[in-house]
Amino acid sequence: MNNRTRFCNKVKIEGTLTFKTAFHIGSGKEGEMATDMGVLLEPDGRPILPGSTLKGCFRSFAERLSGYLGLTACLLDNALSGETCYTGIEQKDRKGKNDEFKKINAEDKKLDWIEKNTCDICQLFGSPLKASRIFFSDGKLTNWGDRLQARDGVCIDRDSETARPGAKYDFDVVPAGTQFRITIELENPDEDELALVGAVLTEWQEGFRLGGFTSRGLGRVMLSDTTVLQMNYNDPGQLKSYLLKREMQTVDSLLTDELEKVLNRQGG
Repeated sequence: MNNRTRFCNKVKIEGTLTFKTAFHIGSGKEGEMATDMGVLLEPDGRPILPGSTLKGCFRSFAERLSGYLGLTACLLDNALSGETCYTGIEQKDRKGKNDEFKKINAEDKKLDWIEKNTCDICQLFGSPLKASRIFFSDGKLTNWGDRLQARDGVCIDRDSETARPGAKYDFDVVPAGTQFRITIELENPDEDELALVGAVLTEWQEGFRLGGFTSRGLGRVMLSDTTVLQMNYNDPGQLKSYLLKREMQTVDSLLTDELEKVLNRQGG
């Protein structure tokens, strides 16, 4: 078993997301306050921050930053990105690629083919050919105001720049100050991937937007209290501590160190 098909190392990132403004992550259903649009809630009424929402936002930042670190991103559309990636090809062109892949028998050659035919972002975040190596937990709620709020909205006529008659609606929001503890895990990341994750975390620590209605001021959130942990499966001491006690080494400078290396390599 080679290093591409076995666990060699794991990196875990933990941090706190604090919403500086109210936010709306829609449930697709009527709200608890009889509004037109509700938010995702647990059965006991507590707000939910889905890992899928976090991963989608994180990937979007990674795609935007990848070019500055010498990495490729297909943006899920090769025609848009100019990259060559299996994920970004049109459905009508996918059959030929599938047939080409099916003809490969050796596992190493399959992995070579996937690496050659997928962009750097898809190799980390996953593609139809290979599972993701970065994982996001649902947010663990640590603080909130114990009640939702209702906001009004209205559709604007772009020509008259006035409210469109009969187009008023309302929606639920979770109040500002709500906090979630999140966990991000990476399996077998290389130096470039660690640098990319470090770059996105820097953006998140400065503040970003999450959820719906962000152009109206909702969903402003910041990441803080970040810790970075690492486990090297090839180190017998670390492996024993991890398997028996779930202990990992604290390496808070790992991501910034790798980011600095890549930036220096790119010319600063």
